[in-house]
Amino acid sequence: MTKKVLAFLLSFYFCITPWSFEAKAENIHLPINAKAFVLMDPLSGRVLFEKNSEDKRAMASTTKIMTAIIALEKGNLKSKVKVSSRAASVGGSSFYLNSGEVLSLENMLYGLLLPSGNDAAVAIAEHIGGGTEEKFVQMMNEKALELGALNTHFNNPHGLDDPEHYTTAKDLALIARYAFSIHKFREIVKTKSKEIKEGNYPRYIFSTNRLLWEFEGADGIKTGYTGNAGKCLVASADKEDVQLLSVILGTHNHFADSCTLLDFGFNNYKLTPLISKNKYCTTVKVESGSSDEVDLMTKDDISLALMENEIVKLNLIVPKSIKAPVFKEEQIGELQVYVGRDLACSTSLIAMSNIDIKKYTYILYKFFRVWMKG
Repeated sequence: MTKKVLAFLLSFYFCITPWSFEAKAENIHLPINAKAFVLMDPLSGRVLFEKNSEDKRAMASTTKIMTAIIALEKGNLKSKVKVSSRAASVGGSSFYLNSGEVLSLENMLYGLLLPSGNDAAVAIAEHIGGGTEEKFVQMMNEKALELGALNTHFNNPHGLDDPEHYTTAKDLALIARYAFSIHKFREIVKTKSKEIKEGNYPRYIFSTNRLLWEFEGADGIKTGYTGNAGKCLVASADKEDVQLLSVILGTHNHFADSCTLLDFGFNNYKLTPLISKNKYCTTVKVESGSSDEVDLMTKDDISLALMENEIVKLNLIVPKSIKAPVFKEEQIGELQVYVGRDLACSTSLIAMSNIDIKKYTYILYKFFRVWMKG
């Protein structure tokens, strides 16, 4: 181990030694009545606290988070959506659309996510799915698999009860985290009210998410309720540079449970910078190179929401040696960050400089290439 590597590891070690024990979620008791919940740090995707997070459950209108993802990725916000008689007649919460009415996809998304219009969900699905809701639902399921939501299955775009329509709290957090990375989605779900002047008549709509008014820093995301699902809420909030995402499934008071979970997070977790980008980390030997070794640096900044008593560990994954040539910023290894026993996040280790092939080796290499061609 070089002196530089030793200095790097020691500086990080002394940073964490005051944190003497790992937090145990099972030792934390909160007055939350939900059947399942998750509290997530969306910056890293780390689950901070959970209960029954992998149990398959109905999720009601939180389904519309995925409906919005597909619409935003597959559709044109300025395109015109014509409401079918099927869309206009769907039951449950409504945007009060009429058969034959035409609105932009953008306004339909506001009608989907603020008043939670089931009619808007079907209209969007038919518009994006080429006239069929089934094709759109297939897109939803494909996206769920892409995001790693492996215990999720959609059977409709709105969330009305169906035995083949389910998710888990952890999967829903993954889906919501991805949705929140889309600028237009964030813009819509933080909107408290909006006037929609397009269509057969003007509409003034309000978000069903009371936390936008009642919880400091709240900026989304989506409520839900059916008889089978109970009350559900995916919520997000930002305080003092800490962003938190909570998922509540199957409760009697989704707002109270979400506030309790978010308050717990903000009271106990602080955003902690751990790794700076472009900082030297380690050195790797280079075979047949103009230099015998190359320094590696971190590609990204890493900050985590951490409790004061959590143990953070680094794990370097690098080869014993590599062959020249080496190109600047080429990925050579990985720096993993563990919180307790769990992998929280990682960043690539990249070369800090170019390393050419040794001159005589390069000549032999060129000769070999010509010989192979000839």
